Amino acid sequence: MKKECFESEQGRLYYEELGENLRIVSYQGNVSELKIPHKISGKMVRTIGKKAFLSCKELKKVSLPESIEELEDWAFANCNLLEWVGLPSADIVLGKGVFQGCKALKCIVTMNSYSCASQGQQQVGALLAATVDMLESPHLFSLKEAGSREWLSQWDNKLLQFLRSDDKEGYTVVVLCGEEDYGSDENSLAYFLTQKRKSKVRLVFLRLLNSIGILEETRKELSEYLRNHTKGCESEETWQVVLEEHGNEKSYYEIMTECGCVTEENFQDILQDLENNYPEMKAFLIKYKEKNLGYEDFFDSLSLDL
Repeated sequence: MKKECFESEQGRLYYEELGENLRIVSYQGNVSELKIPHKISGKMVRTIGKKAFLSCKELKKVSLPESIEELEDWAFANCNLLEWVGLPSADIVLGKGVFQGCKALKCIVTMNSYSCASQGQQQVGALLAATVDMLESPHLFSLKEAGSREWLSQWDNKLLQFLRSDDKEGYTVVVLCGEEDYGSDENSLAYFLTQKRKSKVRLVFLRLLNSIGILEETRKELSEYLRNHTKGCESEETWQVVLEEHGNEKSYYEIMTECGCVTEENFQDILQDLENNYPEMKAFLIKYKEKNLGYEDFFDSLSLDL
């Protein structure tokens, strides 16, 4: 079948004609945000073909037109920087592994006017995106069911199952596969356990930040998990994830304090870890201590440079 090219400021889209419709077969370009047109040469763009956008290294955001009806196998697989996807409808037919390997994926919004999606739709989009890689639950990647009470219940059950699982689970596979340079400590058990707990912490934060439909008993268990791994505990992955990955995001350290992860006992150590970094977080935590933990040792904290 003859392949045609549509060229624009966003790059080159190669397509095939299927009667009065078009199928995108490949793309050449290096834009970070791509909006696919609904028509090319007067014909409707109906399909994103197999591996059409495979391994587009610069792509961070893609918006699909209302004309799209199908995304074929691995259409956007291994787009390492892809964070946001706007789909026009939950009725789109999805092939295998459409977003497989998109480890940066943060949100998949499915609505006709996703440019002004509601907070609830954005939250469901974040949870849907997490099923691709973070939660490792491809059976929950369902555009039609996402956001329903049953779907949210299944999502939370999968998360709780993961939290309650043994942190050592999967380590034997790493060793047997010979991943000898796994992490900074090669294939050490200690490194593996830290990474596993960090994965759990990231998912807990994700759910608490996108708390649509969450049950109170689930919220309590998630909060308890963060508290059990905060600064001063036997393992400190809650604090490590916030400090290393989200120091400039107020929503994360707000969750941390709401869950009781900042205490009279660990406050000074937290400030010491901050050193001269993240002054907004430091100011927030000092105000939090003044309001919620009393004044004891407060002026000592001011000796640390803000």
